[in-house]
Amino acid sequence: MPAANRLPALLVPIALLVCGCPHRVDFGPEGQPTSAEALLKRVEVAETGVVSVKGDARLRVDSPQAKGVVTLFAAVTHPAFVHLESLDFFGKPQGVLISDGRTFGLYDGTAGKYFRGPATAQNVARFVPIALPPAELAALLLGRAPRLAHESAELRFDAEQGALVLTLKKGAATQVLTIQPPSYRVIRSTVTGLDAYDFEFENIEAVGGVTYPRRVVLTAKGSVRVELNYKDVVVNEPPDLTLYEMTPPANVPIVEVDEHGVPREGSKQ
Repeated sequence: MPAANRLPALLVPIALLVCGCPHRVDFGPEGQPTSAEALLKRVEVAETGVVSVKGDARLRVDSPQAKGVVTLFAAVTHPAFVHLESLDFFGKPQGVLISDGRTFGLYDGTAGKYFRGPATAQNVARFVPIALPPAELAALLLGRAPRLAHESAELRFDAEQGALVLTLKKGAATQVLTIQPPSYRVIRSTVTGLDAYDFEFENIEAVGGVTYPRRVVLTAKGSVRVELNYKDVVVNEPPDLTLYEMTPPANVPIVEVDEHGVPREGSKQ
């Protein structure tokens, strides 16, 4: 074959080698996990490395009841300590949610009231438009993926995504977790067969020997989408427990509510 005709023929297998082979995946020093249980252990190690986050964030809400973007100050400490402040253009608090996992306090600047009661999902939903128990909200804000209390688990590798896919099942409910090696961080969760929300963790960043997601996105039925983007934050700094003290602002009416968010009899409204 003349040299001029051989060159394209030689380029064909080279092109196939470059374009057709899957990307090499780094599974870390222990190699690719071979069972769902082994994978879950790696996920747990990655997630439990972050016990506190504090700093500034942006919260975007898109729901039938409200749409908009607000600046947040966020302080979160495992297992269920949450302090979220929505700030106006001048940095003045417009809403403050504080919970220690047992009780909650919420200053609503628009209503000019302070709500106080048990730390339930219904009460937390006064601030976040998806009903989440404080411990679950704290876990999500720390980059920890709530998981189905499963009866069976199935693991597969998705070569196209370069990710591990874990399917958890309990009865009619199924949760599919997409996990990214070598950080072994959950990056996506979808749930079927159960009234629940889906979520994504994005912009995984390494800092101080741990990893955490700088972006958390929750979606729920009814066209509800909540997106939190961390901006300037510190990770695993010793927590300032005074941030979780629930002290009502002076001269603001206090509304005592029950576990369902209903004002108690005799409470100011």
